[in-house]
Amino acid sequence: MGVTPQDREFGLGRGKAFPADRAKSLLNPARRLVQSPRRTVAAMGLTPDARVLEVGSGPGFFSPSIAAAVPHGRFVLVDLQAEMLVFARGRVGQGVHVAFAQADACALPISTGRFDAVFLATVLGEVPDRDACIAEIGRVLRPGGTVTIAETRRDSDFVPLTLLRELLSRHRFSFIGRRGWAWQYAASFRCHEPRPESEH
Repeated sequence: MGVTPQDREFGLGRGKAFPADRAKSLLNPARRLVQSPRRTVAAMGLTPDARVLEVGSGPGFFSPSIAAAVPHGRFVLVDLQAEMLVFARGRVGQGVHVAFAQADACALPISTGRFDAVFLATVLGEVPDRDACIAEIGRVLRPGGTVTIAETRRDSDFVPLTLLRELLSRHRFSFIGRRGWAWQYAASFRCHEPRPESEH
C-alpha cells in the first residue's frame, strides 16, 4: 500500500516533501543556468519512440524537454501531489503520448517492465525508503532500460554520487556515466535482469 500525501511531512527542510504551494519557485528561469533541462534530457540518450517515466515530476521543470524528446513514444509523469501535476500538465500539455498519475514513488501503479527509461530530479532524498523506490524503478523498467537521476547541492536533500552508486548497485543497476560535477550531476544507470529466486 502506497503513501498518501496525508502520510508525508511537507516543507523545505531535509527529508520533507517539497510543498506544492511553493511549486512556482522550482520553475525559476535562473535554475536553467545550473540545471539545464535540454542538456539533462539530452544526456538520457532517448530515442523518439522511447517509453519514459518521470518520478516526482513536481511542476514539470524538466518535463517539456522529455516530452519533446519522445514524440512517437510514451511519457508518464508521476507525483505524490495532485497539485504538482496540475502545474506540470499546464507546461507539457495534453499530447496523446503524455499521461499523468498521482502516486507514491515506492508504490508505482504501473505494470512490470513497461518503460525504457526513468527520470528523477532532486526527488530521491525526499523519499523515506530509497531502497523501495529504486526497487520499484527496477520493476517498471524493462531489462536493459535506464534510469537517470539528477541531483544538485542547492537542494537540501542532495544525494552524493558515491551514495547513489552504492544504492543502485544493491539493486543490480550498473553505472553508465555522469554529466556534470560532484556537486551537481545527472547520473545514468542500466537495469539488469532480476536475480533468479534461487539466488535470493
